[in-house]
Amino acid sequence: MHRRSAVTYVGDDPDARARVARAVETAWDGAQAPECRATATGMLLEATEGTDLQPLADACGVVTTTEATADPSVAERLAATPDTLPVIVVLEAATAEEFRLALRAGADDIVSGPAPAESESDSETDPLVERLRDAVELERVRFGSDDADRLREVLLDSGSTLMSTRSDEVDTKISWTMENVGEHAELDRIVCYLREDEVLDPTYVWCPDGCDTSSRALDEFPGAERLSTFENVVRSSVSPAPATERDASGETRTESAATVHVPLVADWELIGVLAFETDACRVWTDDEVDLYRTFADLIAYTIARNNRRLELRRRTEQLEQFTSVVSHDLRNPLNVLSGYLETVEGEVSPSTYDPMDRAVTRMETLIDNLLMLAKRGETIGETELISVTAVAEEAWQTVRAPDATLTIADEIGQVNADPNRLRQVFENLFRNAVDHAGPSVAIEIGSRTDGAGCEGMYIADDGPGVPSDVHGSLFDSGFSTADSSGIGLAIVDRIVDAHGWEVAVRNDDGAVFEVSFEAEAPIRPA
Repeated sequence: MHRRSAVTYVGDDPDARARVARAVETAWDGAQAPECRATATGMLLEATEGTDLQPLADACGVVTTTEATADPSVAERLAATPDTLPVIVVLEAATAEEFRLALRAGADDIVSGPAPAESESDSETDPLVERLRDAVELERVRFGSDDADRLREVLLDSGSTLMSTRSDEVDTKISWTMENVGEHAELDRIVCYLREDEVLDPTYVWCPDGCDTSSRALDEFPGAERLSTFENVVRSSVSPAPATERDASGETRTESAATVHVPLVADWELIGVLAFETDACRVWTDDEVDLYRTFADLIAYTIARNNRRLELRRRTEQLEQFTSVVSHDLRNPLNVLSGYLETVEGEVSPSTYDPMDRAVTRMETLIDNLLMLAKRGETIGETELISVTAVAEEAWQTVRAPDATLTIADEIGQVNADPNRLRQVFENLFRNAVDHAGPSVAIEIGSRTDGAGCEGMYIADDGPGVPSDVHGSLFDSGFSTADSSGIGLAIVDRIVDAHGWEVAVRNDDGAVFEVSFEAEAPIRPA
């Protein structure tokens, strides 16, 4: 990526070329001066749009003479330059014809009169010096449209790289993309500060020539208040002073670094600051700053996504530990309790035994449900063609409600399903009916169609039904209207969804749960 950083003389007069060179050096105090180049009129006219190196490609300002602009082709080529490229025309004489030639070349400013004597004391008196300062100083460091297009391509590659980053690649890929952007944008430093408590640490640094970085509080950054409200803070270089302007110590005033500080924002929180810096004289454009903000957003998204991934991994490990506790530390003493309960079944009255038996059964169900929610991987295992009615009857044997009844209205058929998970669907729906309708609940299951040919089954009870205001929350984990754990129906929904089916509920003299076998219709027995 190249910046407009040269004052170009267009013409064939060696004296005029020397005058421009002296004026450039005087206007910007030697070391701060842009490069001065010369382009003959013939070279300017021979260049075409397809030429790899355009004569004015790096020009931040053009100086020419009316002698050169007398050629209509030269004048036309100069008049076609971008508005951001100022053209200064030196008149040989202050005549109407000279002004006409200058206007034909699209002059932004003119200089009339001969050059002063070639002595150091007279160089500052050349009016061309002041014209260069006024017309060129700001434009010589601006970001061009071609520069923006090239940087967009770099950011597109960077985005693809960052979006495919694994946790063990985050540091490497962020550092690589910072280097890539820094080199193409011709920057001296890019520093990514990430928030750690009350300070921001320089976590990623690209600085080819080396630099000292340290942790900083937010209020130590330029425009800290604007950064805290997610705004960019842009500071262009301080304009260099002429050699005649010196500070109180007698030293020539120099430029300060040009910087762009962009907030790193994730989930509406400031997680860091991305600093773009250059020691060169530079004025930032809106297009350039917008592209830097895009790059900052890519980095912030990558960091936030990786943090969420690491947090999910940490929670998964905790969940696995929890699963181990549930599987062993809770189920083992429960099994002991269940065994002792069976030995005393004939020794105590049913009114004493039944509540204890239901409590043990309920605890076993809760443990199974918790393990289901905590299980990693797929919700269902291998599927096979099974009889829906047979699975329902098997599940009914686990319901400890002697006064409850199950009616099979008609044969539902066979479906491809995980038999263990389908049985859990029935068990949870049966348990839900008992919890809401009582131990004497009557349950009926049968086949159903919806008019569009979508087949499935229903599970209905004669309980109080589902209040209309809770239909939308019924399958949410933790939601219950019967003082239960609230995870039974959530597991039903999860299992049904894993099979590619759908479940819904309605009221018809009780609650009716309808399961639609959308993946494939059940196979009827012949």
